[in-house]
Amino acid sequence: MPNSNVVNLYPVPNGTIGDRVLTVADSAVTLLTTASLSGNTAPSFDSLTRYIVLDIQDADVRVTYDGGDPDTNTGHILFAGRSYTWAVETARVAKFIRDGGTSAKIHASEFTQ
Repeated sequence: MPNSNVVNLYPVPNGTIGDRVLTVADSAVTLLTTASLSGNTAPSFDSLTRYIVLDIQDADVRVTYDGGDPDTNTGHILFAGRSYTWAVETARVAKFIRDGGTSAKIHASEFTQ
């Protein structure tokens, strides 16, 4: 049997919860770091959420998924002006830090199915 992951190409916005806007500065934060959030500041994702659609605004950020904090030399670079779609499990463990001197914003929306 082939190894494949079939997903819905047209995810549905989760109408039960608002968008999150995360400020990313010089210390590691997550999409659940309530002190760095505006908009939806809930300490967890909605139970119906399966995907997170996010875009990086104002500046590049670095991200890690292994529990360690990113720094200016460690982590994957997510470029400003791009958008990404992640499984909610990935979004739960992701940690962010700005990649340079300018703080960034991450705008994140929750999607079901």
